[in-house]
Amino acid sequence: MKKYLKTILKASLPPLIFKLYNYVYYKFPINNFKIYWNKNSYKFNDLDNSDIFNITNQFVKSKSYKMVSNYWNYLNIKNYNSILKKGIKNYSTTITTNYFTFLSYDDALIKKTLDNIRNVKVNLNFNFFKIHDNFTYQESLNYNIILLILYENLKKIETFNLLKKLNDRAYLGYNDPFLLIDNIKVTHDKLNSLIDYNIIKNLPSFNNNKKDKKILEIGAGSARTSEAILTFNDNINYVICDIPFAIIIAYKRLKKAFPDKKISILFDEVDHEYLKNKILENDISFIFPHQLSLIKNNFFDFALAIDCLHEMDKKTVSQYLKSISSNSSYLYFSVWKNTFVPFSFNKYNFDKNDYKIPKNWELIFKKNAVFPSNYWNICYKTNIK
Repeated sequence: MKKYLKTILKASLPPLIFKLYNYVYYKFPINNFKIYWNKNSYKFNDLDNSDIFNITNQFVKSKSYKMVSNYWNYLNIKNYNSILKKGIKNYSTTITTNYFTFLSYDDALIKKTLDNIRNVKVNLNFNFFKIHDNFTYQESLNYNIILLILYENLKKIETFNLLKKLNDRAYLGYNDPFLLIDNIKVTHDKLNSLIDYNIIKNLPSFNNNKKDKKILEIGAGSARTSEAILTFNDNINYVICDIPFAIIIAYKRLKKAFPDKKISILFDEVDHEYLKNKILENDISFIFPHQLSLIKNNFFDFALAIDCLHEMDKKTVSQYLKSISSNSSYLYFSVWKNTFVPFSFNKYNFDKNDYKIPKNWELIFKKNAVFPSNYWNICYKTNIK
């Protein structure tokens, strides 16, 4: 009924009024994640879900909760309901489709990706028609098609040789859909992470002789890229800044991937020096967004924000960029070329300066992404005097 009502309203109301309806409607209690959590948190209060319960409790009481867009409040209610219905073990075929697993495509999404390989002849010596758990037949076929396209693109760059070194313990830790190619279990996450890593490893602050690097990743999602970076580099102190549900999966994933690393949650820290020292004591640390302002003086060699800024409200993006100006020497990020945040008034077009990049930042590069084709990969040097 709700779906039909929305369709009728969209057809009958002027566009501006419908946008206003969307903005207000997704602030109602039914779409308010804090209200949802207060009513449903007891359902997660058991041994299997202790990380979900504890981290989410801390988050809804923190200043970071106010930084979440209507869109992610809405998605998180769906995500938590999905966990209750299908369990966290199926995360990679349920919730991950809200992140960077694509089950459909159009020309804009794959144009450049296909142009890169249009003359490639493929030997389909694997189960291309595999049907994956929790996917429909069409979703399974689309997943396999995109996976094959990504695989052939990866073969054209040097990080392809690293594919076999990615560990299945975490990359396939949540019933992840995969195809077995040349005795390697290949997933979207593995391929996209290596495509990202091919750029990251050549960033000015990464490709230098400094022995101990400090990296900040904002919006790490399931930590697919984080895991790739940490797999191939031992000399990195890594900080992830995110919100639930993603930060919970990233925490659980990296503990599984790197059992010998010191990994800590630092959500309670409110003092600049103490937080900085705790980060230096760990290999991998997790913080909430509001804590980022505590870290200053170019503490990080560079910051990453892959596929996340374009899903935030503009006020939140400005807060992040202000913090990065103080704590990071470089920022690398990827965003849709042109998009909007659902259930809000926020539109983003990088070429129209919708991200309000600080004027004293120096653009290092802006490249068309390999995938999706309608993405920009962008790098800035910050703190230019």
